[in-house]
Amino acid sequence: MTMAALAVAELLLVILAYQVMASIECRQTEIEAACRALRSMTARGLAVLTVMALYFWLRPHAYRALTDRTADQPGHRMWLLGHLLGLALIFSPLPLFGAAEISRAFTPTLILLTTGGVLTAAGAVFWVTSASTWRNWMRNDSYLLPLALLIGFLVPDLADLMRPLWEWSTLSSLTFFLVFLVLTLSGFDVGVHPPTYEIGVEGFWVQIASQCSGVEGIALITIFMGFYATLMRLDLRQKRFWLILFPLAVLASWLFNILRIAILIVIGARVSPEHALNGFHSYAGWLMFTALALGIVLIAHRAQWLHRAPLPKHTTAPLREDSLAAKIVPFIVMMMSGVFVSAFWPEPDAGYPIRAALMALALLFFFPALCLVWRKPSLESVAVGLVIGVAWIITAPTQNLPITETPTVVWIATRLLGTILLVPIIEELFFRGYVLRRLHRDNVLWTVAAVAISSLLFGLMHDRLFAGTLAGVAFGLLYLRRSETSDAIAAHVIANATIAIVALLTAKWALI
Repeated sequence: MTMAALAVAELLLVILAYQVMASIECRQTEIEAACRALRSMTARGLAVLTVMALYFWLRPHAYRALTDRTADQPGHRMWLLGHLLGLALIFSPLPLFGAAEISRAFTPTLILLTTGGVLTAAGAVFWVTSASTWRNWMRNDSYLLPLALLIGFLVPDLADLMRPLWEWSTLSSLTFFLVFLVLTLSGFDVGVHPPTYEIGVEGFWVQIASQCSGVEGIALITIFMGFYATLMRLDLRQKRFWLILFPLAVLASWLFNILRIAILIVIGARVSPEHALNGFHSYAGWLMFTALALGIVLIAHRAQWLHRAPLPKHTTAPLREDSLAAKIVPFIVMMMSGVFVSAFWPEPDAGYPIRAALMALALLFFFPALCLVWRKPSLESVAVGLVIGVAWIITAPTQNLPITETPTVVWIATRLLGTILLVPIIEELFFRGYVLRRLHRDNVLWTVAAVAISSLLFGLMHDRLFAGTLAGVAFGLLYLRRSETSDAIAAHVIANATIAIVALLTAKWALI
């Protein structure tokens, strides 16, 4: 569970680093084919994690068997160092070449990313448990997990192979017409060229080719539903599943795609053509279709009419009271909201009110669980927070405001709310309350490793890696003093409040 949460966090960090902060333009690289293959790794990683989550959710006995084995036979600690080294190699091109020059230094970037990816994956796998334990567990489970992960990795390729099954001219024509209808009803003056399926608004034109008519989303839905039907084949009513739910899922995927194309055109016309094609178009579709596929699988799993046996009644505590979920889910919401606003705004900071709203909703949902873990913070946490806040301000480089227009009152209010309250709670729950706590052991080596890993991951989330990592170390040591997450939260709140007050008084919004 720890490694899975870390994998999700690390994947989201990679997405933010290389598709938001330093987007690689493949046409400017020396090896365009290799660049496009590398960019597909984001979709592959997302698909692998999704398939793995579905696998363990639908086969709880396999998950329990694995956790029992890993508890008795954990992997060697050196693999953790390998994982950490791989992670460092993945992010090393940013400080080495700079965010703006990565496309021109693509060959060394490709080597570093590939080597780092292999080390990160191998370190994670064999840190969980040894190769022999993995082999014995997979043999007892009929090697279904590696097959499932292979399917996840090949999902983009399988979608391409399935595309001819859905390439109907009627589908492209209908998609073209409905996108035109959605834009027209939304009040836009829409231009069209039916023979080539081109449609545009205010000078921004796109062509709705066969691959843009929804076939990718339909293929993705088909793969995930086929995976679910295979794992649940003994209990699932296959005819009802494929003849009723599957057509509805295909229709929903197609309608999602129409909405996606309409939004892309609006972004290209009103915001930025480059952002619409290289930002929103790059990953918004995969995120939307994956979320839809998971939602359909959830519906299928909860619908009694699709199952032969009665569904078990859940006797566990509600999700809102689950302290483990409260430490992980808000962080994932925070990271996903960053990807979301980066898809819709060329300057992601301009979409911060949306991020703040989503983070606040996540914390409000888990409020009962958060009340159970909150304790009165120590006075030391106040002192540590003040020191970190002052040090951050003094060492801050000269920067310009990260958004092009003067901030609105709404932006300033939500930015202050997020900086002072929401972000400290979410980050400390995850990095100290979850990551550090799960890695910590009662010896010096593991204590140092736990603080180092949690602090480095924390530092990677900030523009100033070194300063952010040092702040993470301070918060980590404060947490270890009493094993109370509330101490780290209070220190983080005080530090951010100090920085935010200075930013408010001086209008230096780059500080936050």
